[in-house]
Amino acid sequence: MPPANRCWTALPPLANRTTIHLSYQQIRRAPAMDCTTQLGMLRERRQRGQALLAGQRVVLCSQSWPLLVSQSTALQGGADVVAACTTEAEARRHVQQRRPHLLISHDQLQQGSGLNLVSHCKQVQPSLQTLLIVSRPQHFPWRQMLSLGVDAACSSEQLGRGVLLQALEHLQDDGTCFIDPALKRVNAQRHPHLSPRQQQVLEGLQSQHSLADLAQELGVAHSTLKGYVRELYEKLEVPSRHLAIRKGQQLGLLQAD
Repeated sequence: MPPANRCWTALPPLANRTTIHLSYQQIRRAPAMDCTTQLGMLRERRQRGQALLAGQRVVLCSQSWPLLVSQSTALQGGADVVAACTTEAEARRHVQQRRPHLLISHDQLQQGSGLNLVSHCKQVQPSLQTLLIVSRPQHFPWRQMLSLGVDAACSSEQLGRGVLLQALEHLQDDGTCFIDPALKRVNAQRHPHLSPRQQQVLEGLQSQHSLADLAQELGVAHSTLKGYVRELYEKLEVPSRHLAIRKGQQLGLLQAD
C-alpha cells in the first residue's frame, strides 16, 4: 500500500465487480448480516451510477486510501477517474490541472479539509460539481457548507444504501443542493431553533462587540439586549459568551473564524 499522502492519477484496469465501500468504524459496528439476496440490487445501482457518470472526469479525495481504491473500483466502467488522493493540497492541484466535471470528497482528509477544498475549487472552477461525504454529521458546519456551494452531501453511514446514486441523479436533474435525508434528520435533532433576533445576537457576540455596541447596532436598549443574551444562553445550554460562540460554531450556526 502506498504512503498515506500519495495519490495516483493513472488507475489500473480493475475487474468489473460489485463493490460495497464501508468505513472501518461502520464494519466494526455493523451487525452480522447476509447480503446475498441484495447483490442483484447492488449490481443494478452500480450500473445506473456508471451510466450517470459516463464520460465524466472525476477527482476523488479521502483520508482513507483503501476507501479511495474501493470507490475508484465502483466508478470504473462509467466515470473517467482522473485522480485519487488523500490531501486537500493534492486535490486542489489535480482540479486545477485536470478540470474535472465532478469532485467527490470526504469532509475528513489526511491534511486539510473537504470544506476548504470545495471552497477553493469552486473559486477556481465555478462550473465544477461537488459531492461531499460527511463522516461526522453531529459536528458538521451546515451553514458554511451551504454558503460554499456544495452541490450534494451524503452521510458516510449511508454509503451502500442507494444515497450516493440519489445524489448523482439529483446532480443530473436539478440545480439545487441535495442533502442526504439522514443528514437532515441529524441536523434537525441537534440544532436548537433560534429566532431571527437570537441569531443576530449570536453573530454579534462573535464579532467581538461590547454589549453596549451591540445594543446600539441592533437598535435596542442595553437591558433588552441582556435579556436576549440570557435567552440565547438558555437555548444553547451554555453559561458564557465564549461557550455560546464555540457551540454556535460546532452546530453550524456560526462560521468558524
